Amino acid sequence: MPVTITSLSHMTVLLAHGPQAADLLQAQLTQEVHDWPADTARMAAFCTPQGRMLADFLLWKASAGGIAMALDASLAEATLKRLRMFILRLQCKVDDASAGQALFGVLQSPGEDDVLGPDAWPCPAEPWAVQRREGMALIRLPDAPGSRRLLLVSESPLGLRDIQGLHTQIGAGTKEEWMLAEVRAGIGHVTGATAQQFVPQMLNYEALGAVDFKKGCYPGQEIVARTQYRGTIKRRSFRLVGSGPLAAGDEIFQSGDPTQPCGMVVAAAPATSNWEALAELKIAATTMPGTLHARSLDGPALTVATLPYTLPAQD
Repeated sequence: MPVTITSLSHMTVLLAHGPQAADLLQAQLTQEVHDWPADTARMAAFCTPQGRMLADFLLWKASAGGIAMALDASLAEATLKRLRMFILRLQCKVDDASAGQALFGVLQSPGEDDVLGPDAWPCPAEPWAVQRREGMALIRLPDAPGSRRLLLVSESPLGLRDIQGLHTQIGAGTKEEWMLAEVRAGIGHVTGATAQQFVPQMLNYEALGAVDFKKGCYPGQEIVARTQYRGTIKRRSFRLVGSGPLAAGDEIFQSGDPTQPCGMVVAAAPATSNWEALAELKIAATTMPGTLHARSLDGPALTVATLPYTLPAQD
């Protein structure tokens, strides 16, 4: 596949900064943020007291200090307001930093050298690793089958200039291509259409390393831990292939149990001759007799495809 770069304008960056910024996030997120190497990024969920995901973040340490948090733009305003509620007497702030930290997604063929652009910028070798150039962070995301995924973050005008220069050297991608690669990587994100619909395990977040079960308390921790340790998890995210258009928030029905939906689309994108989606489903709905359909039993037919990672054995 040709190398492409895409402006990820559907995402926003928040910045938690100040002496106790890590304390704030440690108390609110599913992820450990105190003991954290500076050259790695990590995922995290932000939950209600009932364990339902309000938002999810990709976290990395900003070069100017503080912790940067990328999330879907549709949730940025509400998430920012809610995080600020918990600052109280902590010496920190949380701000919208998207004006100074633009995000760009790069897709490459896995067979290419581990470099980017005509200047041969070195790419991080492992998922979640972070490389830095002046004014810029380069984050290696988990690959999708057939695609190496990189996130470029401009942290200064110089970094933005260098990233924009790539547009003259490599092809421009589309949001749909980026979303398709994300679906194929099996990584789902909460949006305005799906907020408060899932506990982290429904999106396979503990399998993706986004939940630390050894850290201290955070909103929803009791529910998340109970889901993990008491009984079998009954709902998971699966990759689906559909015969027609799909969108986040679409309900999914199983013909063997047509009285109620068995799941919901988390993310979707068009492929060459069909649509692909990541969807949260009752595990039983993927094995029982019958067929899956989007929106209604008359909607597009869906088939289950493989994920690029293995779910825990308890499932």
